[in-house]
Amino acid sequence: MSSTGSTAAGTLLTRVPVVLAAAVAALTAVAVPLVLLDLWTPPVALPVGLVVAVLAGRLAWGTPVVAAGWWSAGGSAAIALGAGAWAALTHAEHVVLRRDAGSVALYAHHLATRHGLPVDASVPALGGAAALADPNLTLASPAFYEVGDHVVPQFLLGAPALYSLGDWAGGWTGMFVVPGVLGAFGVLAVAGFTARVVGPRWAPLAAAVLALAQPVLHANRSTYSEPPALLVLFGAAALLVALLPATGRAAARLGLGAGLLVGACGFVRIDFLREVAVLVPVLAVLLVVRHPGARALLAGTALASALAVAAALLTSRPYLGTISGSLLPLVAGLVVLAVASAVVVRLARRGVLARQGWLRSERLPTVLAVVLGVVLAGLASRPLWLVVRQDPEDSGSKLVAGLQLAQGLPVDGGRTYAEHSVDWIAWYLGWPAVALAGAAAVVALPRVVRGVQGRGALPAWTAPYVAALGSTLLTLYRPGITPDHPWADRRFVVVVLPAVVVLSVAACRWVVVRYSAPGQRLTGLRVVVAVVLLLGPAAWGTLPVATQRTEVGQPAAVARACASFAPGDVALAVDPRSRNEWPQLLRGTCDVPSASLVVPTGQGRPGTPEYWQVLRAAVDRQSERVRAAGGTPVLVAAGGDTDPVEVLTRLGVQDPRVVVSLRTSEDERVLTRRPDGVQRIDVRLVTGVAPRPALQ
Repeated sequence: MSSTGSTAAGTLLTRVPVVLAAAVAALTAVAVPLVLLDLWTPPVALPVGLVVAVLAGRLAWGTPVVAAGWWSAGGSAAIALGAGAWAALTHAEHVVLRRDAGSVALYAHHLATRHGLPVDASVPALGGAAALADPNLTLASPAFYEVGDHVVPQFLLGAPALYSLGDWAGGWTGMFVVPGVLGAFGVLAVAGFTARVVGPRWAPLAAAVLALAQPVLHANRSTYSEPPALLVLFGAAALLVALLPATGRAAARLGLGAGLLVGACGFVRIDFLREVAVLVPVLAVLLVVRHPGARALLAGTALASALAVAAALLTSRPYLGTISGSLLPLVAGLVVLAVASAVVVRLARRGVLARQGWLRSERLPTVLAVVLGVVLAGLASRPLWLVVRQDPEDSGSKLVAGLQLAQGLPVDGGRTYAEHSVDWIAWYLGWPAVALAGAAAVVALPRVVRGVQGRGALPAWTAPYVAALGSTLLTLYRPGITPDHPWADRRFVVVVLPAVVVLSVAACRWVVVRYSAPGQRLTGLRVVVAVVLLLGPAAWGTLPVATQRTEVGQPAAVARACASFAPGDVALAVDPRSRNEWPQLLRGTCDVPSASLVVPTGQGRPGTPEYWQVLRAAVDRQSERVRAAGGTPVLVAAGGDTDPVEVLTRLGVQDPRVVVSLRTSEDERVLTRRPDGVQRIDVRLVTGVAPRPALQ
């Protein structure tokens, strides 16, 4: 192939993904001020976002290109395109709020239709301050927090803002397609990264293995934050690889771009702090050796991270409070690493560290590699000698106990099953990939250590290797998520699964190259074996769910629900399931003022006469407030332990109306095996006008 052709193919494979990552990161950043100013409207957001995305992409266009063959670049692009198209064609329709994808979809729809934050709770229609002061009334529902007289969505702004663009283009369906598009870009970004660190010929294999991994497909089918996060993070990783060998102004430009993208991940996921923390030691090393891009990398990371944290505090403060138990140790670790790294840089520049002979010991790289091998073996073997538990009073423990009971397992709600985290990776990529990735990580470490010692050049892939290794070890040690699958496995989509894929592909390449010779026929056989070892388990794990769609019919059900309400109606959710699923749907999609009526534990246990008495009194009080405000109180129930028609009947509703009765499916929720199917769910909504209180 001509040099022009290989450069063009390399541009598609290794430069275009970085440009896409920069454009997406810029869109998530510019969304913050526009949303806070209530300007997230098509006439404003589309031209402003387009200009910002083009400018960011133009700056990223200077990313160095790795020459590649058209079969490699075209094959990777075709795999990415096919993966995105398949995810879009089999997209979920998760709107009725049951899991995180539903809450992100409702958040995105709110941005698309209300153009700003916070969510207006229409408190005057509910009865004003008297309603808010009632302990039996709440504006909150899962993922939507009550803050004063309004509601604040749970998650960070970036992903909902991106998905709202799809809502503008094609309603719910347009929104549900966007994750597949971003997922395709993410797969291409991983392929481009692989081309840089392993070789262009191996990029299609990495793209195919990652695209086939069930958690990746699951995330790309739904409105999760992982698809844009994967794209932006691997765009940053590509720039980090290009940074190390760069010099002069080019190094500074690449360092600034890499830092900005690393920090911009914080507009999409709060976990970005973990990657920033483990990147700090690499920054320290670059500062010690006075790399020309070190200061720019530090500045870009600090600036973008600070802006992302500020955005999170402005738009998602209640969410940050709920995860403070996990967030504060992460922040503390970041601070400790930053301070320690600053001290190391100062000592190194004074020559103190140079006098520490053990730091330059020839044995140190081998010792650290052995330590890493022991750590990896320990993580993999934990099921043999450890059972990880959490506080049995944690809300997640109750869910785990219910799933254990339903699946015939010993009931121990405090179990997190975190000791099986390596098994979870093997479910989807296979033990050969896990073993190869672990071996590659161990073999690569001495090269990095020798580079730090000054006994060789730092490998170009040092920064992403250290960041991925640190983040993967922390995630495997403590996944920090309710262990029902496949829902829990999206925790691995952004860093862990891509890291295992790239490392295992690198190991396969080493074996093929190490034991091949010119004209040796066995080389082709080794390549075939490598492809089968990596692709086979990934395809086998995904095959049972490859064609399934979940939550089908929910948008149409919501439309029926909206049509059932008249102007002036105020929805009051009165049973547990309706309180979970419907308040934000009715408020944000149907323009129906909504709240929930609750019975605190101290006022009565569910199902007892005291419970019904307290609930009926709350219904009477709130109904009178709504009527006094000029509205019509409509009670809504959705079922669960008690039939919703029976619930409304017991509360005095005459002739409850079944508005929605949908039998659909969702991903199954299993604890101890790879998920391979769906479970049926009923989505119901029963309504009725609240009775007038009896005269005393």
